[in-house]
Amino acid sequence: MIRIENEKLVVLINRFGAELKSIVNKENGIEYIWPGTEGTFKKSAPNLFPFIGNIVTGTIDYPLGKDERVILPMTKHGFARDVDFEILEITEDTAKFQLRPNAYTEERYPYNFSLIVEYILVEDKVYHNYYVKNNGVIEMYYHIGGHTAFYCNYNGDKNFENYYIEFQEQECDLYMIDTRNNSFLSSEIQKYRLPEKFMLSKEKFLKDALVFDGLENNTVNLKHTESSHGVEFTFEELDTLAVWTSVDSSEFICLEPWAGITDFTENCNRVEEKKHIQKLNSNEQKKHTQIIRVY
Repeated sequence: MIRIENEKLVVLINRFGAELKSIVNKENGIEYIWPGTEGTFKKSAPNLFPFIGNIVTGTIDYPLGKDERVILPMTKHGFARDVDFEILEITEDTAKFQLRPNAYTEERYPYNFSLIVEYILVEDKVYHNYYVKNNGVIEMYYHIGGHTAFYCNYNGDKNFENYYIEFQEQECDLYMIDTRNNSFLSSEIQKYRLPEKFMLSKEKFLKDALVFDGLENNTVNLKHTESSHGVEFTFEELDTLAVWTSVDSSEFICLEPWAGITDFTENCNRVEEKKHIQKLNSNEQKKHTQIIRVY
């Protein structure tokens, strides 16, 4: 486990998946990240690349240039969460990791990519940056996103229903899991009016994640009804926010900002036709960021 820290935070990161495993605030001693040691969700904050969620056919059809295509298998949430990353840089308050093509990825994804996952501590904030680059000569398609599980255990209170998400707007689009298959999103868009306090309960997630799209404000807060402690969560170039927890007794809520979206029941497996697909030209790079402030 790799440890970085500053005057306010101690952060642990696993080289496997370049996964954030712990954020402790030195002033209050609170652990803000779910450890993944209990219940059915055995991870803490997996990085999702090169695709988000379930794949309808289990395969993706990629263009490789003029009149050439290839179909390759792809698993849920992609492969980045399940492989070792190369360590590029470790300082007292910074950690940087890189994933490049290898024999394992080349059987699943045809592009010459680089994915850098970077963590930088600035006062009480963790900057969690993704840099995705196309090192090849053909257009490259991808999704990327976070899946951070925040520990609902402030001040020793494990009552999940005492926590809530504070959104900074009133209305957005809501996608839900299609009840015909319980695996993919329904293409039916619901206009959803966000309450001032989105109170958490296991019942809200009996049908899996809630996917909020079209959010104009890119900051949400995770709070407790009777505590001054919480999390301010900001996401940049990640335009869709999924919210999820397991239906067991585990005390966490996942805030998942995505540049992309899981497949719909009616999805074609052609990559360029996927909703919110990201595209990079040759030698082009794009940055996506999550900022976690704990208090």
